[in-house]
Amino acid sequence: MRRLALLCALAAAATAQTAVTIAAHPDRPGAAIPRDFIGLSFESGSLTSATGFPAENPVFRQMVSQIGPGLARFGGNSVDRLTGWTHGSSTDTTVMTASDADRVFAWARAAGWRVLWSVGLGHTDSAAGADEAAYVYQTAADVLAGLEIGNEPDLYHSNGMRPSSYNINDYIQEWQTYADAIQAQTPEAVLTGSAAAGSIGTWTKTFAQQMGSRIALLTQHLYPLAPYSNNPNAGNAATVPHILGATARNTEDNDGAQLLSIAQGQKIPWRMAETNSCYNGGQSGVSNVFASALWGVDYMFTLAGRSAAGVNFHGGGSGAYTPIAVSGSQVTARPLYYALLMFRAAGRGRVVPLDVAANGVNLTAYGALDPDGTLRVVITNKDMAQDAAVTVTPGAGYTAALEMFLTAPAVDSTTGVTLGDAAVGADGTWLPAQLTSAAVAGGSLNIAVPAASAALVAFGNGRLGVANAATGKNAIAVDGLASAYGEALGIVETSSASAPQTLAGMSGTITDSAGVARPVSLTYAGTSQVNFVVPNGTALGPATVQFGTLSAPVTVAAVAPGLFTMGGSGVAAAIAVRVPNGQSTQTAVPVFNCSSGSCVPVPIAIDNQSTVYVSLYGTGIRGAGSSIACTAGGIPVQVTSAGAQGEFPGLDQVNIAIPTSLRGRGVVDVVITTGGQTSNTVRLEFGG
Repeated sequence: MRRLALLCALAAAATAQTAVTIAAHPDRPGAAIPRDFIGLSFESGSLTSATGFPAENPVFRQMVSQIGPGLARFGGNSVDRLTGWTHGSSTDTTVMTASDADRVFAWARAAGWRVLWSVGLGHTDSAAGADEAAYVYQTAADVLAGLEIGNEPDLYHSNGMRPSSYNINDYIQEWQTYADAIQAQTPEAVLTGSAAAGSIGTWTKTFAQQMGSRIALLTQHLYPLAPYSNNPNAGNAATVPHILGATARNTEDNDGAQLLSIAQGQKIPWRMAETNSCYNGGQSGVSNVFASALWGVDYMFTLAGRSAAGVNFHGGGSGAYTPIAVSGSQVTARPLYYALLMFRAAGRGRVVPLDVAANGVNLTAYGALDPDGTLRVVITNKDMAQDAAVTVTPGAGYTAALEMFLTAPAVDSTTGVTLGDAAVGADGTWLPAQLTSAAVAGGSLNIAVPAASAALVAFGNGRLGVANAATGKNAIAVDGLASAYGEALGIVETSSASAPQTLAGMSGTITDSAGVARPVSLTYAGTSQVNFVVPNGTALGPATVQFGTLSAPVTVAAVAPGLFTMGGSGVAAAIAVRVPNGQSTQTAVPVFNCSSGSCVPVPIAIDNQSTVYVSLYGTGIRGAGSSIACTAGGIPVQVTSAGAQGEFPGLDQVNIAIPTSLRGRGVVDVVITTGGQTSNTVRLEFGG
């Protein structure tokens, strides 16, 4: 009986929740969080062997791409162990070759990342360093963020790289020699530093004060914990309680505060360019378990609050602390990788101050205000025993919320981690499977955050707007594409040509004038926009579209013609071909040019020896049958065919033949009319 009573008491204690309150202040946003805040760090030495860095592995590329855009830094201890640089080939794994660098930059372009490249200082040869820098700038300026010179020079005196008397002044002298040689050969070279392992108040501060005018970014390294075997009783020994407790966080915040002060003094940004939980490859049972994910989320937001430009988690291979583990062709997401996914979803816009009353729970919370108005609050319950009953007061105007959770079977789990009820797939992809919609009642939201878990809550104003995806007007058509707009609609961005009814954890319905509710098919799910296909069979007339707790009125019509433009530029989203008279061969004709970042029309040459056919893309058109008219510059244009495009759900295509009367007309307005309704205007340009 006593045993049964004890078990019941323990069960009750395990499910008890401690009250926690969080008040956000979105009216006082702070530091901006750069879009490339997330970073990875790799050993330069991994590049000198064919299997050292998995640049061509598609799963690795996918996993890097979906946490980007980011900054990849190559350096580490191995960069100072390299003995040379060559433009040619080499089988010596201590020699960096041009082809080694080429692989990295090709990978960066494919992943959509930039690169911070390190030039070794271990074997002093400033001419070789300058030649290496010149090569990477000549071949990869489009993705190169800057150059580091040397790695952790404050440890040179203890790791055999320099005499025991080596100090900051010696390093600055060597650094200047290299910097002078590099910028003499490549004046546009961007330099960073000092990449020290520690010694912030002495080494880093001195370097910044003397070289601050020559660097574009102050860089630092940090490993808050030490291997357990070094000293199990040390306050920074790598244990789960230490990684989740004040030991790590205080170090991180204090270092961040010092670095911010130094950087502000020189009016330059700063970045934690190499870091992770525990140095020397991490600690198994700590760096590779779910505790590291909770730590990682907290760490990134801690440094974002200190205005860091970003954080580069060191890794590679299959070491304990690497976020992405690689063994041969096998690529696996470690728990820490889920922290990067969560920060990518949450760390948007500017840091928002929060008042947190944790009531004895080991819990932290952080806020970010998106430019679109969405407030995101991350709650990390690092307590291993206490569940938290959290009440969040987001501030005036926020009436709706969307929730996503980061969980695992246990704090020491190496597998079973999920974010939004979904794990990273074998192909490296991740999308949330489950998002929870909630209403803010009485100005606050109640959310349960279990022990050893984290939650992301996106708050919005509760308003939803629905419009034709091409025209922006309220009328939408059956089988046509429509867009819903609002704050806190989703968590991540993705698109799907298959148009499923649930995408990235989001789903919606349309209730028509007959009172019938149908699920909509989604082609795009974003944080503040959703594109969907109006279901076949939807009755015409007034209807209501609903996503989560948000709803909006809309009008469903048989036709609602709209033409798409390129990036909102007004230039027609179209393709064109030229067919010589009396022949069937086709030659592609450019219609627009978006290479400058904004799209402009390209003049389409018109002559008497050929006919140009233009395909316009739109929506809400297919229900019109053959009753479609088109004008260009006020001149009637023959419509050769119109209807469903066939490949993408909801997308329609209108093919027109350009008459010779448009020759030399320049930029003209193009519209289509059907069912008594006229589309929006798009632009084409015609030359002689």
